Amino acid sequence: MASKVFQVQAKDSVIKLNAFDAINAVQNLNLDPRFNEEYYTELGNVNFSAQSRQPETEGSFEVTATGSVAAMLARMNYNYATQAYAFDPVTKGNVFTFTENDMDEMIFDLINLKQPGTAFTDSTLVPNAQLTNLSLRIDSTGTGTETYRFVANLQEAFYKPYCDMVTVPLVTLTSGTAQVPGAYGINSGTHFLMYVFKDNQKFDNTQASFTGATTITVPTGLFTTTAPFDRVTAVLYRTPVGAFPTIYYPTSARFVRGDRADVWLIVSGTAGSDSNRLLRCQSVDITVPINSDKLTEIRRNNDQNTTYFRGVNFPLSITCNVVLTETTLQQWATLQGKLLNEAALSTPIDNNNRFNLADFSAMKLIVKYYVKGNESPLTTVTMDNIQITGFSERQQTGGRAERTLGYTGSQITIVGAAG
Repeated sequence: MASKVFQVQAKDSVIKLNAFDAINAVQNLNLDPRFNEEYYTELGNVNFSAQSRQPETEGSFEVTATGSVAAMLARMNYNYATQAYAFDPVTKGNVFTFTENDMDEMIFDLINLKQPGTAFTDSTLVPNAQLTNLSLRIDSTGTGTETYRFVANLQEAFYKPYCDMVTVPLVTLTSGTAQVPGAYGINSGTHFLMYVFKDNQKFDNTQASFTGATTITVPTGLFTTTAPFDRVTAVLYRTPVGAFPTIYYPTSARFVRGDRADVWLIVSGTAGSDSNRLLRCQSVDITVPINSDKLTEIRRNNDQNTTYFRGVNFPLSITCNVVLTETTLQQWATLQGKLLNEAALSTPIDNNNRFNLADFSAMKLIVKYYVKGNESPLTTVTMDNIQITGFSERQQTGGRAERTLGYTGSQITIVGAAG
């Protein structure tokens, strides 16, 4: 017997990207529709004469760090040459590598599935989402986190029997047909078609249909038939509604804290080792802003939208902040490749004992996440050729002196591993 629903709790909600399994370690989801409305006036009329809209959705979700940021990005990274995601629905895993060059193709569909009162009845589709910001944080006393921000087409909510939905990347066959890849195990006998998207252009199920077990026909699709292709996706739903999705864990870690991470801040070109780890580090924050411009066109449509793509602006201005508990000046000297000399001559002043911000050179920041100590890292995040942009010191009663170093660069590499 169905229970009366008074609320939706965290236990009742999961997030999926595309047709992949539900994401693990999600702490929150924020969806903020923007209508971008414009009101029209005219002489002789005391009221607005009309309103137009160009709707879209901005949003974010935060996850507890589990060393699986590479797996998350793989579920977002679309390849226009192969019409597939980096993440495979069968092999899955966390063994992926991404750099700043990959950030302009982080395009995905987000689906929020809900079972209020334990009855799977609700879902929200946020189509054609594009990653706009990635933030990573690790500290010595708390738990690491990752935050993903995005902008997308306007969200739509669906009630049973449409709630058990997925979005699948299609492979173009002709200008009017595309196919569901066999790896997804989806066909006309398991799912019904709701929409087909060609990039941001939407075709509903009066304009698109299954014409074979895995073949979908869109007579007016005008799909590009040579690489690079369009991003063609199908929004499908299962009926009768199946089981509520299960969570997939790309790694065996369920959290990463300060005792399961290492940090290096070393001169660019230097390799990280146990001997040159950055000790006394309290926290590291890395922010990857993926700023983009809306590319628009004049095109008649029923979606109230003229955006056909969001082009990322390079180079990326990636920032990181490193907070240290202050010890001696050897801490500063190490960051500048100097060695303190207590026997220094009075004339001239030994440069090893003199410090200023001008002596900082290009640096490299490395952060590694582990399941536990002395194992291979699950994820390695490297920022190279970063330049110092901030240096502050704080002292106060009842506390300890701290230094905060701020760096900016445009190069980042994220390497995931099994574990």
